[in-house]
Amino acid sequence: MSKLITFIFCINLLQGEGAEDISFRYGFMGQLKSNPDSTVVLSDSSVIHTGDRVRINIGYIREYDFLLIFKDSQGEFEILYSAPTKMGAQSSEATKQDTFATALHWAPFRDPPGEESFYLINSKSPLSYLTKLLSRYESAPNKAKIKLAKKIQVELDALDPNAKAELSSIASRLDKPLVGGVTFRGDGDDELKDMSLTHECRGTGGIAFIKIVLNHK
Repeated sequence: MSKLITFIFCINLLQGEGAEDISFRYGFMGQLKSNPDSTVVLSDSSVIHTGDRVRINIGYIREYDFLLIFKDSQGEFEILYSAPTKMGAQSSEATKQDTFATALHWAPFRDPPGEESFYLINSKSPLSYLTKLLSRYESAPNKAKIKLAKKIQVELDALDPNAKAELSSIASRLDKPLVGGVTFRGDGDDELKDMSLTHECRGTGGIAFIKIVLNHK
C-alpha cells in the first residue's frame, strides 16, 4: 500500500510540475464611441458597437511562437500578429526575455455587426501548418478560401483546450495592470494606459490558448 501511495504521489507531483508550463499576458483596450476620452478593458463576451475602437497588447517570452488571429463577423480570417519560434540548438538569453508588442493599434469596428473572434496562441512548438494555411488563405480566390477557412477552423479547434482533454488554459485578470511589462503604479489601481496588459493566460502541453469573442452590436 505504501508503494502505491508513493507512486500516486510521484505521478501527481510530475503532473503538477507541468501543469502551467507556458504563459503570456495580454490587454484588450477599448475606446467607446459614446465615451472616446476613456479607456476600458474588454474581455470575452464584452459588447462593442460600430465605431468603437480596440487596441491589443501582448507580452510573451520571445523564444516561443505567438499568433494572434482575427475572425470577423463574416467568417473572414486575418493574422494580426505573428512571431515564429526562435529555432536553434540552444536558446540565447535574448530569446528568453519577455517581449512586449502592440498587436493591433486602435482599430475601429465596422459594419456588419456580429461576433468578432480573436485567437491568441502561444506555443513552444512552431505553428507552421496553421501559419501556412493562413498564408494560403490570404491570397486564395473566394472558392478556395471557403475550403481553407474550414481547415483553419479545424486547426484552431484542435488547439482549443475546451475541445482537447490533454490541454488546459486558464485566463485571469492581473491584480494590477502592467504597462509595457512593468507594473504600473498610478493614482488608482484601475488606471489604464494605451500599453496596459491586464490579463494572463497560462497553459499546459506547451500551448497557452485563449479565444476572445466580442459581441458587435
